[in-house]
Amino acid sequence: MFFMSEKERERYMSFWEHLEELRWVIFKCLAVIVVFSIVSTMFVNYLFEIFIAPLKVLIAHKTVILNQAGPFDGIFIKMKIGLLCGVILSMPFILIIIWGFISPALGQRERKSFWWIFSSISILFLIGVIGGYYSLFFILPVLLSMGVESADNIWRLNDYVSFLFYWVLSAGAIMELPLVMLVAVRLHFLNVETLKKWRPYAFLSLFIVSAVITADPISLIVLGIILYLLYEAGIFICSFQKRQKSDMVDQEDK
Repeated sequence: MFFMSEKERERYMSFWEHLEELRWVIFKCLAVIVVFSIVSTMFVNYLFEIFIAPLKVLIAHKTVILNQAGPFDGIFIKMKIGLLCGVILSMPFILIIIWGFISPALGQRERKSFWWIFSSISILFLIGVIGGYYSLFFILPVLLSMGVESADNIWRLNDYVSFLFYWVLSAGAIMELPLVMLVAVRLHFLNVETLKKWRPYAFLSLFIVSAVITADPISLIVLGIILYLLYEAGIFICSFQKRQKSDMVDQEDK
């Protein structure tokens, strides 16, 4: 065992050794999130201005009044802001840690194939987070317009930050749909033909998901369209990858 190479030692690792390594991977991921969350908390006043930016116009016109309901609300708000920014900033580092865990089990060809998939996760997640954040500038006024006119919109600040927290992270996760489809095809769990046949069911299912997530008809329609466009983008990417792979096989045969 002492004279084995790194690759040979990996092959002889027992189940418990892999489990121990997985435990350290989880610990490292959590540590990265904690570190970035603490750093983000140091800039919480600046970040808070970014968080309430979608409400600035509504607050200026006194359409919405933010309320801090208890002595601990301020602490929880700052913790949530720090945690959200910590999760977003730590995503590339978490993926590097996870890649370092699974890459030894992959062959050279598989590493080349899946590395760009892992590197795309951060990009798509960031696009989703940014898109979800800026969508609030349009969605929040629509939601307010559908409320009871005689009622005052006194929002608890802690609830608004929680809403933004889950909304932005959900938007980042939703953007991963084409990548999930591609990985499923690459691992032979699905094929492009099946995805094309499932279009009507996917259309209905995605709009049902939109209805569960959103609270008004306009947001439902917008989110449903975005999800279905992502589904079509996934089919296009999978089809393109399949054609590229077949072209490589044809060149090797020649």
